[in-house]
Amino acid sequence: MAQIQNQGFDSSMPQEKWMGDVVLYQFHGFWFTPLLLQGTQELLNQFKPLSGDIILASFPKTGTTWLKSLLYSIINRSSIDQLAGNHPHELVPQLEFQVYGPRAVSAPPHFPSPCSTSPSNRIFGTHLPYQIFGKTAISSDCRIVYVARNPKDTLVSYWHMVNTMEMAKRDPWPLEEAVDKFCEGYFPFGPYYEHVLGYQKESIERPKKFFFVTYEELKSDTKT
Repeated sequence: MAQIQNQGFDSSMPQEKWMGDVVLYQFHGFWFTPLLLQGTQELLNQFKPLSGDIILASFPKTGTTWLKSLLYSIINRSSIDQLAGNHPHELVPQLEFQVYGPRAVSAPPHFPSPCSTSPSNRIFGTHLPYQIFGKTAISSDCRIVYVARNPKDTLVSYWHMVNTMEMAKRDPWPLEEAVDKFCEGYFPFGPYYEHVLGYQKESIERPKKFFFVTYEELKSDTKT
């Protein structure tokens, strides 16, 4: 079994080959790459949400970027022009790999500080499932917005993204293999259905704290 050093987790964790030579590690029933798991561990140990925070939770490729731009526009109407010169991910950072983890050192100075104790309208994103992030989420009066998407479209979008990112390094990832891995739950932050159901259940039980919406609903009603 491969040994992983200084990642903040036990290398004896269950592991599964995902794509090419990428190995995923299981943490509390969900799958992570080593770098994502390092950021997740740091987040869980250090992040303290404030009552004014809004956290956009999602599985990857379900409309995260679009929702980030919408939330930023609503919360920061006086500085909406920031969206013209900055990518939504630069204005609404992902907790587990931009605020914490190996990429945190290169975070732009305008990122909202995770160490702040003053009430503010900070907006963060996360791909962590509720089953892992839940205790952190309910430790304050922060609000959680969750966006879900048709699983087929989520998978295809993810598959295209991976092949675009990796095309120069290897042959395209076969779609048939991607489908098998997705259906078996072996995807970063997967299994997909457990991810969605965790937040959907909370939105039913705590509707004042959790808002659940689908990409398809937003797309069909852009005016509202």
